[in-house]
Amino acid sequence: MPLSFALIGWVLVACGPAQGVDPMPDAEVTAADAAVRLVDEAAANLVLIVSNQSFDDEVVRLSVVIDGVTVVDGDFHVEGQHNWISFPLGLPTGVHELTAASDSGATLRESFEVRRASARYAVIDYWTEDDSPDTDDPAVYLTWQFQRHAPAFD
Repeated sequence: MPLSFALIGWVLVACGPAQGVDPMPDAEVTAADAAVRLVDEAAANLVLIVSNQSFDDEVVRLSVVIDGVTVVDGDFHVEGQHNWISFPLGLPTGVHELTAASDSGATLRESFEVRRASARYAVIDYWTEDDSPDTDDPAVYLTWQFQRHAPAFD
C-alpha cells in the first residue's frame, strides 16, 4: 500500500476544538524498508496510540522509539483530554523494546511481543499529578497499556 494511504490511516480521535497541530510520524517509520514502519491500519500488527492527558502541561513534547527507530517526536496537545493519536505500525514478529520520554522528564521503557496473526494495541498516556504540598511542580509520568483489543476511550 502506498505511503500516502498509510498516512491517511494515521488517525486522530478528538473532542472539542483543535488547539494545535498534531505530531506527524517520524520520517524513520515512513521508509519502505524500515524494520518498524507506518502502515495502513488494516495491515498493522501494532497500533500505537499516544495522548497528553495533563491539564497542567497543555503541550508536551513526547518521543517514542521502538527498537531504536523513532516513531514520533513531537508536541502533543491536551485538547480536553480527548486527543488520542494513532500510529498503525508493521513490525517483525517477536519481542520488541519501546522507550518513551517527555520534555518534562517522564520516561517509560517496556518490552512487548507482536504476532502477525492479529493486531496488538499499545496506549501511552502522559499525566501530571500535583502530589507534593512542598512544590508547585507536579509529578510527571507516562502510563502503558498493551492489549489484544482496540481500546474504548470515553
